[in-house]
Amino acid sequence: LRCFGYLRAHWKYAAGAYLMMVLIDLLAMVSPQLIRWTIDNGISGRDTTLLALAVGALLVVVVIKGVFTYFEGLWTETASQSVAYDLRNELQRKITLLSFAFHDNAEAGDLLSRTIQDVERIRFLTGRAAFRVIEGVFLMLITALVMFSMNSKLALLAVAAMPLLAIQSIRFGRVFRPLSHQIQKQLSVLTTRVEQNLRGARVIKTFAQEEAEIERFEHDNSQWFNLSAEAARLQSFNIPCLQLVTNLSSVFILFYGGMLVVQGGLTLGELVAFTTYMGQLIAPVRF
Repeated sequence: LRCFGYLRAHWKYAAGAYLMMVLIDLLAMVSPQLIRWTIDNGISGRDTTLLALAVGALLVVVVIKGVFTYFEGLWTETASQSVAYDLRNELQRKITLLSFAFHDNAEAGDLLSRTIQDVERIRFLTGRAAFRVIEGVFLMLITALVMFSMNSKLALLAVAAMPLLAIQSIRFGRVFRPLSHQIQKQLSVLTTRVEQNLRGARVIKTFAQEEAEIERFEHDNSQWFNLSAEAARLQSFNIPCLQLVTNLSSVFILFYGGMLVVQGGLTLGELVAFTTYMGQLIAPVRF
């Protein structure tokens, strides 16, 4: 909450970005319906005039969406960069005003990591990270509503995969979050080691401690590498798991929806639109 408190001074940019988000997501609901209409009326009906109109409408939607996306990205970054700017200034002011006793015990490398690396994480949190989560919830809700309005049985089949995706994501987060914290702390240790070696280069050479310092740095660097490699391993396992659930769900929807098309309970355009919505439903859960 303290992090997001820094957005208050820049609420206009944040509000503008979220407004663009809502408009983009609403346009995302329109595109599959245009595709459905194109297939069912233009292609199936062999009507080139309707086909041209539908393609033109899709192009207009794409252009408008592109304009909205530009302002969304611009205003999101402006707000989050402003938060980072204010936070760096406050940190610098606080560090400068702290007592001699604090600076006698504090590590300059650790403070450097706080001021640069940690501020960057908070910038990402107040910008893209929070934005994607809120957008994901909103997009998931409106997509699910549209899918249920089209075909409730197909929608239930699509939504059935959501709990599996959510469970896997939660399990991954419980392991990855503390690991990410360890990586950030170890990066602070590594930064401190570099800063000490640079600042004390003369002392190190005077006492012929070059090899000892090289070994210490290699040890700290090795720990950071091992933690980062473990994080990469977890991510490499998590993404295929999510994709497996998604692809299996898509296969079942394609089979059941295809049967409905054959039996006349669903048009081909509706099936294509539905699978497009399905693709839009998966991303928010992963976010």
